Amino acid sequence: MINVELSSIWSCVSLPQLLGCEKDLFDAHLHLRNNQPGAPEFLGWLGQPDAMTARTVHAIRSACEKIEGQCQTLVVAGAGEGYLAAKAGVEALGGRYRNLLADRMRILFTGDNLASSDWIALCRLLEGQDFCLLLLSGEGLELEMCAASRALRWLMERRYGKDAKQRVFVSAGAESSLAVMAKEEGFTFLPMPECLGGRVSALNAGTLLVLAAAGIDPLGVLEGAAEGFSAYDLRAFENPVWMYAGARYALTQKGRAAEVLGCFTPDFSAFGQWWTQYMTRHTCQEGAGAFPVYAELPGALDGLDTMLQGGEKRVFETLLQVPERCFQKVNIEMDWKDYDGLEYLSGKTLFDAQEAAVQAVLQAHTDLDVPVVQVQMQTLDAAGLGELFYFFELAAALSACACGIDPFDAERRSASRALAKTILGG
Repeated sequence: MINVELSSIWSCVSLPQLLGCEKDLFDAHLHLRNNQPGAPEFLGWLGQPDAMTARTVHAIRSACEKIEGQCQTLVVAGAGEGYLAAKAGVEALGGRYRNLLADRMRILFTGDNLASSDWIALCRLLEGQDFCLLLLSGEGLELEMCAASRALRWLMERRYGKDAKQRVFVSAGAESSLAVMAKEEGFTFLPMPECLGGRVSALNAGTLLVLAAAGIDPLGVLEGAAEGFSAYDLRAFENPVWMYAGARYALTQKGRAAEVLGCFTPDFSAFGQWWTQYMTRHTCQEGAGAFPVYAELPGALDGLDTMLQGGEKRVFETLLQVPERCFQKVNIEMDWKDYDGLEYLSGKTLFDAQEAAVQAVLQAHTDLDVPVVQVQMQTLDAAGLGELFYFFELAAALSACACGIDPFDAERRSASRALAKTILGG
């Protein structure tokens, strides 16, 4: 199980205040569990890990084999939590530099921006490269998603002709425009169950297909999430999800309006993007919830410390601690001239330096009256990744419901997205 440490929050929230959230959390958990897959609140993700059928897993693996048999590059165009989760999983387990390794399938992510320079760079990368395309979106109506889909399909049709349709894969809601297109054009289609609401679950078929193409066992990811489904159903503060959700809820009640998720592992920057969008969409509405911000540490410490030292008291932190993926010790080299004045580091390792930085953050920020919640992963593998996604999904739902808001309101849409389409003539 994921471990949650709350020893650095007591300067702001007392133990009786935290325990006072028990009834609200219990009612929220009961509400979630009483809404089974298929409910209008789109809570199918709760039981999804156990409900994922062997047929679905077989379809994912078959699609992956089809991709591997045709190319060495998979382009993923999409939007929403599933798209971001795919990128997060690939980088978390494969590393930021995995695409530079010649013996691996290259996974290129696009479709989440409208930058011309990005499109031109992608076209250059694809010159002389056989590639397949995955369109990944619950609804398929996002402007950036549609623009990327049209451009990439145009490119494929001119390069592969009639064979292009064998290289296009679609994962979307069964009633979405993408589903209609896949059926009419003959693309390989992996449906997202309606009970997931399209935008809710990180572990849909499309996300798992990307992970499989990257060499990550999709069944292992699902098994990790399924273990979380069982372990985190305990309705008491012995449950780590309750501890995190309760801390978030209690801290927001104390006026902490922003949550900074910090992580010292650079491979988790994409995970931070997923977390930021997920928490924003599902916990921030009607003036409730803490606005989420991701900070890659230690690089962000200069700006963060400056803000906190200025007396900012509306922030709390969540420190995501990830086990080392590499067990080889990397020593800090000796420099006999000591230009930087840091010769005391000689003989120490990068791991030693990172551990010192973690302890420094905990001590310094606690001294500045900034509560810090520690979320500690136990394993960094496919199962650990699945558990981590499920942990944050459930925690977000519990803390939002405890505040009296519906975290899965399907009717909420981005006003900016709608206005952009209107400006363009839509």
